Amino acid sequence: MIIEHSEKINTLTVFSLPDNSENDNVLWDDFVNDHPDASVYHFSEWLNILQKESNQKILRLVCKNEESKIVGVFPLQYTKGFPFGLGGVPGIKRLSSLPRTPIGGPLAIDENIAAVLIQKAVDTVKEDKERHLQIKTFSPQLKAESNRLHKFLWREIYVTEIPKYPKEIRFGDSRNHAAIKRAMKKALKNDVHFREANNINELKEWYPLYSDTMRFHVTPARSYSFFKNIWELMKPKGLMSLVLAELETIGSKQIIAGSVLFKFNDTVTYAFNGSSRNHFELRPNDLLHWQAIHDAQKMGFKYYDLGEVSKDHLSLAAYKKKWASSIKEMYHYYYPKPEGLENEEELDAGTSGNLKQKIWQALPLKITEIIGDKTYKYL
Repeated sequence: MIIEHSEKINTLTVFSLPDNSENDNVLWDDFVNDHPDASVYHFSEWLNILQKESNQKILRLVCKNEESKIVGVFPLQYTKGFPFGLGGVPGIKRLSSLPRTPIGGPLAIDENIAAVLIQKAVDTVKEDKERHLQIKTFSPQLKAESNRLHKFLWREIYVTEIPKYPKEIRFGDSRNHAAIKRAMKKALKNDVHFREANNINELKEWYPLYSDTMRFHVTPARSYSFFKNIWELMKPKGLMSLVLAELETIGSKQIIAGSVLFKFNDTVTYAFNGSSRNHFELRPNDLLHWQAIHDAQKMGFKYYDLGEVSKDHLSLAAYKKKWASSIKEMYHYYYPKPEGLENEEELDAGTSGNLKQKIWQALPLKITEIIGDKTYKYL
């Protein structure tokens, strides 16, 4: 369990773990597994997946006390950044915790040890004048000796609080709950059924639905190999599942929607979704959320994390809000402050303009997948 007292700073040792050490991975994951604020994104499997995706170095900072016991960890990754200043602030060279990931940040037994880890990251960035430290966290206050971290409110994350089984789960007021229930029943009435994917071939069948969904939202898609690594590294440890909405007709079955879920601690995280726009009227995504949340309740989870939404995706935000019972604020911290950045709105500037949107949505799916794969090697 996590120790609940402060350590003397002068007895601490901070160092980075070497790559590909199985024993170090076990020690790292043991600490993550016991920390109440840890997320699935702190595990060594996720860090390996990020490294495979971009081929950029992972920096795993560890803090030990005088008894050589781990008292804090801080996962970070270097990013290449786009050349010639392309991509604005999101495209700058970073040492990030963590890139291409919703949340990261240090895990420590107290804020003083977290500050030591953050200061080590700040000192690392100081050696490269073109690089910025980026920390993503729910914490509204992070400390560092330099006291030069620049905080920005990033986005809100939508969370459903799950009552203990068998208490009924309610989604908002009676009207909202009834509307969700009708949508779920419509899916079932039209022979859409919920199940978990059994093999990697079903992941491959789902992937074009995900790519098309990303194209519609004018967002680069993650590569199929990225999801294949998630399946192979995280599923065997019970950290991941792919749930499917399958349409049954006479003599055939068709996957029309699916979601990648992460499962850790007390939270099920809705991480990635892909669904057929031709079958939206059958409400497969409503069925996916309804069943995933109720299954999470039976397994003892307390929260269903619906994730963040960029400010320009208003309809998606409205959809997630109808399921959520609470909202959490996410913060980004930078050192040094990115030039010209006065508020977080500049960071959240997506592909705007009807013409750009129409051009992107008209591209062949394979082209958007290639662009996505190349893009995420820089971000």
